[in-house]
Amino acid sequence: MGDDATAQGRPPPEDGPEVGPAMERLQDVHGGRLARGLRHVDRALHALAGVTMVGLLLWTVVDILGRSLFSMPLRGTVELTELAVVILVYLGLARVENQDSHIAVDLLFGRLGTRGQLLLRGLAGLLGAGIMGLLTWRLFVFAGDLDAGGYATASWGLPLYPVALVGVVGSTAFVLALLLNAYVALAALVKRR
Repeated sequence: MGDDATAQGRPPPEDGPEVGPAMERLQDVHGGRLARGLRHVDRALHALAGVTMVGLLLWTVVDILGRSLFSMPLRGTVELTELAVVILVYLGLARVENQDSHIAVDLLFGRLGTRGQLLLRGLAGLLGAGIMGLLTWRLFVFAGDLDAGGYATASWGLPLYPVALVGVVGSTAFVLALLLNAYVALAALVKRR
C-alpha cells in the first residue's frame, strides 16, 4: 500500500487516520512575525537544552570513569543531574509545542473533520495556556521563595532559585507557543467558514 502511494507522488500513509493541517503550516500561514519570533526563541532554548544535555553527558561519563577506574566518583553528581533534568524539561516544552510533537492518545481527533480538529486544537491550546500560565506564575513565586530562604544543593551549595527561573523562562515560552497555536488554529477555522 505504501509503495503505491509513493509511486503516485504522495507520501506513504502513516498509521492511523489522516489529521488536519500541520501546526507548522498553520503558523506559516496565520502566525506572521509572532510565529517567526517565537521560533527564534524556541531555537535558542533548544540550543541551551542541548548544551545542558552534552554537559550532563560529559559529567556522567567522567563520574563513571572516576568511580570505576579510580574509586573516586565526582561529588554532587546526583544533584547536578536533578538540576539538569529540570532545565532540559522546561527548555524543551516550547519546541515540542511548536512542532506539535506531544505524545497523544488519538481516540477522537482523527475522526473529526478539519473544522473539528481546528476547533479542538484552538480550545486545547487556550485551556493549556491557562493552566500553564498558572503553573508558571506559581513557579515564579516558588523561585522567589527559594531565593529568600537561601535554598541550595547539599554538596556544592549551588542556589536553587536560578534553576527555577530557567523553568519560568521555559514555561513562559511554552505558554506563548500554546497561545500562538490556539490563535493560528482558530484563525484557520474562521477562514474556512
